[in-house]
Amino acid sequence: MADAHRTGLDRAGLAVCLLAGVAVATTLGVVGAQQGQPRLLPVWWFTSMQSMKAWLSSAVLLMIVAQVLTASWMYGRLPLVRRAPAWVGPIHRVNGVLAFLLSLPVAYYCVYAFGFDTLTPRTTLHSVAGCVFYGAFASKMIGLRMARLPGWLIPVLGGTLFTAFVVAWYLSSWWWFQLVGYGR
Repeated sequence: MADAHRTGLDRAGLAVCLLAGVAVATTLGVVGAQQGQPRLLPVWWFTSMQSMKAWLSSAVLLMIVAQVLTASWMYGRLPLVRRAPAWVGPIHRVNGVLAFLLSLPVAYYCVYAFGFDTLTPRTTLHSVAGCVFYGAFASKMIGLRMARLPGWLIPVLGGTLFTAFVVAWYLSSWWWFQLVGYGR
């Protein structure tokens, strides 16, 4: 009976974790879909909103690659590399916080300047990938704080985060750099 009760807690925790991510992703999609015409927002020292988004998200991409590498190192998944020293965990967490914070202006501009864009397959997939990224992020952060979740959950959510961001970056930043070059 105790095992059945424990399994129920595992399922409830898993459900809460995943449903929170779905709620975040859905909310971003709905809020983005409610936006009307594109708005002009400040671009700081960049030449355009698109340029700002492309450069900031490229920096985030590098930080996310560092997240994958440090997580792989911590979990002993890097071949030919010894166990990670104690300082790798704090570096992983600080880099993750900074990557998330740097992604927020990009997300804000995506939602409030452009909205959930369904005009082309590229922009639709970009919009979906952005929503999935933040939904997976929410699920992962909640899952890290919960006990007795399946061992596969955090790596799968991390992989989802990485994949969603790469897809969103490729369909927007890479596309922008190919369109206008790197100098703008």
